[in-house]
Amino acid sequence: MNRTIQLREAFKLALSMLLFYWLTLWMDWDYSKFGALAIVVTSLATTGASLNKGIMRVVGTGIGALAGFVLLSLFAQSSWGILLGVSVYLVAVAYFIQTTRQGDTWFNAGFVPVAIWSSSYMQLDSAFHIASSRFLETAAGVLVFSLVSALLWPRTSGPALMQQGRSLWDGLGQLFSLYRRQLSGEKEPAGTAEQRTKLAGDYQQMLATLEAAYTDTPQVQSRKRAWELLRSDLRLYSGAQELWRESSDDCRQLDLPALIPSLDSDLDRLEQRLQHGAALWQTATGDGNAATEPPSGLLSPLEIAIDSKAAEQLSADQKAAVANFARQLHNLDRSSLDLLQTLRVLAELDPLDSLAERILQPDPYRPSRWNPERLFTALFPAACWSVAWVFWILTDPPGGPAIPMIAAALGLSAVMAPINLTGLLIVLLLSMFVTVAPVYMFLMPTLDSGAALLGLVFTYTFVFGWLGGKSPILKIGPLMMFVMVVNITNEQVYSFMAMVTFSLVLLLGVSIVVLVDRLLSPMHPEKILLRGMRRFLAGCARVTGDIGLAMARQPQRARQLRRRVFESRIVPFSVRLNKLEQQLDYELFPDNTQEKVGRLVDSLQSLRWRLQTLEITYDRAAEESPELLRTIAPLNAAWRQHVRDSLNRWSRLKPVTDSEAAKEDAYSTRLAQQLEELHASSQLDALDDTALRHLYTLMGSTQSLLESVRMLGENMQQINWHQWSTERF
Repeated sequence: MNRTIQLREAFKLALSMLLFYWLTLWMDWDYSKFGALAIVVTSLATTGASLNKGIMRVVGTGIGALAGFVLLSLFAQSSWGILLGVSVYLVAVAYFIQTTRQGDTWFNAGFVPVAIWSSSYMQLDSAFHIASSRFLETAAGVLVFSLVSALLWPRTSGPALMQQGRSLWDGLGQLFSLYRRQLSGEKEPAGTAEQRTKLAGDYQQMLATLEAAYTDTPQVQSRKRAWELLRSDLRLYSGAQELWRESSDDCRQLDLPALIPSLDSDLDRLEQRLQHGAALWQTATGDGNAATEPPSGLLSPLEIAIDSKAAEQLSADQKAAVANFARQLHNLDRSSLDLLQTLRVLAELDPLDSLAERILQPDPYRPSRWNPERLFTALFPAACWSVAWVFWILTDPPGGPAIPMIAAALGLSAVMAPINLTGLLIVLLLSMFVTVAPVYMFLMPTLDSGAALLGLVFTYTFVFGWLGGKSPILKIGPLMMFVMVVNITNEQVYSFMAMVTFSLVLLLGVSIVVLVDRLLSPMHPEKILLRGMRRFLAGCARVTGDIGLAMARQPQRARQLRRRVFESRIVPFSVRLNKLEQQLDYELFPDNTQEKVGRLVDSLQSLRWRLQTLEITYDRAAEESPELLRTIAPLNAAWRQHVRDSLNRWSRLKPVTDSEAAKEDAYSTRLAQQLEELHASSQLDALDDTALRHLYTLMGSTQSLLESVRMLGENMQQINWHQWSTERF
């Protein structure tokens, strides 16, 4: 952010605070801090982001106020009733907050009922006044800042969206180049893992900006359905690229350019598509001169063909690996074409109707409605609330019911977005005693008019709003503490004890949340990793065991069940793996070094992608060549039983013995021999060319899965599971 923009944003924030406090003093409102706090929280980089956050805050406050009335009407006369009622409500809110795009709505819907209970404790008749005032002043604060932000130097999200998308496309091109280098025999070029992590961050950042662009950029809003399709297209392309990379690992010892003569030109065309996609992106986000018509043939499917003469020299398992590689390259080709088609619509080169069929399809990445891991995480805010409530009842500290309120709010924040609670406490206390206390105790009592008070508000907000352009924490901390401690009203009072009590409430609330986090052993990263691995491996075993089963009565139902297991047990854990790897305390567990854990994580991710490849390959073979599956049924049943037994055994996280590791090596060799025997027999004579192609693709996917299972066994053998499973405090 350059200096001019930084000064403008600070001025808009300061002017909004001045106008809001002038309105509250003129209207003689009682709880001006709620609206001022809304201004601080919603003052984001663009008009759309601020308006989105403001609307979510207002809607959440309204829902929370209604929920607060219901809870008070049911349990106002029972202390244990309010404890249990609020706990159940917090669990429900925390469960849904983990997957929704409207995180601020759910947060306020969960926090406001607790705040109403806390503010109206022993004064139940004031609950309606508190709730309605909070809603009114929050809405007023959001409205004031939205008007100022829209009228004075408005900043739309379009430029940020264009810049972030350009970075994303450059990253996709770089990652594709790194994966392409693996075809020459290099296991994993340096920087590959870092590039994948950076791409994941760029994608999430772009999605957040896209949400804001729906509000403040008409060009984006007018084609919202196509932009929503682009979200899933990008993920589908990334998934197809990962599946293709995994298949290339199995062909590292083969001369792929000789086996697929068009390979180099095919890969060149895929790179050209990424470059053309970057140009289309610029047009879609506002640069009308960026996009041009693509080179001839760029939008045509690749003709991927294996040289039959070169393939004759290969063994059966090598043929299977090449067939699987060709299939994954075909899937990558198709997903890249879908991505370009969506971008052409966004660039207004093709009509929206060309996407009609794909728009009507359900989002393949929509989170499952039920997930036990999300439910377990959702218990955290309720645990914080309950512990703080019991502490308040037993000790009756200063601040009273405000302590459970703070604990519940921080618990919900930790679920919505991981935060460093100790660091947050330090920032808030320093902000209070270094920046707020001197102003509150020594400067404000000397002011003798409303104009002087508003001038102080403007100056203080402008200074820290300007500093916030350099670091957001320099804005959020001082301004939040100023709003909460000063609490400007027409009946302004100054109390040193009130400030100390607020500090004590904050200290106790954060300390209780930290204590719950430390004592609740299952919340530690290594415990989450262990629990997730058990579910992950058990889910992989179940999906593997079901693949290929003769479910003639309800084949569609069987596929749905496998997909449900895959989405509820396998995908969520694989998404969290890299973050869990970073959160582990390697000094506390010296046997499990970062290098060993990194290899374990890589093998788990490989298992996920290769299992997904096998599922897709099997479904395609079942649809197009059902006679093939009957031919290889005995062979299919043998490897399924083996892999299912191995994964079920490892899901109990017992150390992998040397004999078990040797068994994995022997089974991979055995499957290759069985495939050779099947290939040499007369059983395949009755199969047509399509069925034979499916056979080699299916066997290649199977061999790939067996290889990932073998590598997982080796890496699990290096981990000291006892260290991670030991309880710590």
